[in-house]
Amino acid sequence: MGVRELKDYSYEDYLAIDKTTPDNERYELLFGEIYMMSGASRQHQDVVGNIFFLFKTLQKEKGCKAVVAPYDIKQKCDGDMGVVQPDVMLFCGESEIPCIVCEVLSPSTAHKDKTVKKEFYECIGVKNYLIVDPINKYVDRFVLEDGKLLYDRCYGDSDEMMLECLDASVKVEQFFE
Repeated sequence: MGVRELKDYSYEDYLAIDKTTPDNERYELLFGEIYMMSGASRQHQDVVGNIFFLFKTLQKEKGCKAVVAPYDIKQKCDGDMGVVQPDVMLFCGESEIPCIVCEVLSPSTAHKDKTVKKEFYECIGVKNYLIVDPINKYVDRFVLEDGKLLYDRCYGDSDEMMLECLDASVKVEQFFE
């Protein structure tokens, strides 16, 4: 099942839809569009679990907290409320904005993760955005500079990647174990 888009919705519309759906349906609201989220594959969930475990292991010394979906990030961007459920996020200090957001690609969400969600994360000030491809085993890393999420590079599973929020370098292969 693909991602169903509902256009021109307000946050209040989102809340009304969310209240009338079964518990197993999840939605995101981005720039006036509501996206129904589909279920994830086992491979997707394995990678999500690996990233969460890695962040959880590294977080303690840095005053950060790793969180895994489903968990809503509700923030205003350009005057409109957005609601997203990233796969894995890392909150540091008292900030309501995650320092790191990881989206693990699925066929039904890849386009949204690479476009509209990246724009939303940029707008709310996420410092590091990681787009993780579980099939090809790579991570596209974006870093916030002057209010823009700029492409750093593609990290393969044999590379190490710096996570400034944790002041740690991680082996990308740990995402895919």
